Amino acid sequence: MKRQDIEQTDPKKIIAGYWDLRSRSYSKGVTDSRDEEMEIWKRCLAPFITDIGLRKALDVGSGTGFLSSLLDDMGIDVICLDLSRGMLALAREALLQERRDLDLFQGDAEALPFRSSCFDIVVSRHLLWTLPDPVKALAEWMRVLRPGGRLLVIDGNWFDPAVRKRLGRGLSGILANFSKSRNPVPFHRFYDPIGQELPLYSACGPERYLAFFEDAGVKNVTLDRLSEANRFYKSHTSLSYRLANANALFLVTGEKGEQETKS
Repeated sequence: MKRQDIEQTDPKKIIAGYWDLRSRSYSKGVTDSRDEEMEIWKRCLAPFITDIGLRKALDVGSGTGFLSSLLDDMGIDVICLDLSRGMLALAREALLQERRDLDLFQGDAEALPFRSSCFDIVVSRHLLWTLPDPVKALAEWMRVLRPGGRLLVIDGNWFDPAVRKRLGRGLSGILANFSKSRNPVPFHRFYDPIGQELPLYSACGPERYLAFFEDAGVKNVTLDRLSEANRFYKSHTSLSYRLANANALFLVTGEKGEQETKS
């Protein structure tokens, strides 16, 4: 795809196209310690999903199925949704290999193809920062939650403007050019032309997310800095990854009010 074509394309088509191309390398993850990674995430999420009433989840932007597999292990019925057909194809491969029977849907996180109040949990991982209309997306996620249902959003402060972080990302990019695990798809070629159209692209820090959730009327909003997960990636990933993403991960949770009615 030529640069002029990218610049003239709808942002969602650019996003879907990038993740279609990125899906195969993304599925390899950032660590060789997959089993340990899964167990750490289970411990991080367990306090928020072990309620006996939380049985049915929607994984929005499910990618290659990491969170969906994890929740399935924890006894939650999961439906997967992603805009990228490439991601869903790899998720289907992985789920079949692991003998998991989960439903996968190709769809838009900002316009969910599900009725209101039909999920106990909505989860997402590394998604909100890349959406053109995160306000609309969050409203949709709240719509499909039942009253009292829970929202769990994992993201990272990927574009922290602090000088030390910017220097780390710059050095990481240089090192990545000499790494076999480097991203084979030119991220900035796709995202730079649309960055100004993505409200959370350069403002994806935890404090911004807290305010965003509270402004949207999400109840009982909390922030978890995911210290155990961040420690794990600090000791189990490449130097290039650590320089760019040290202590970046966080989790924001919230609930749909018990008195909210179906829309």
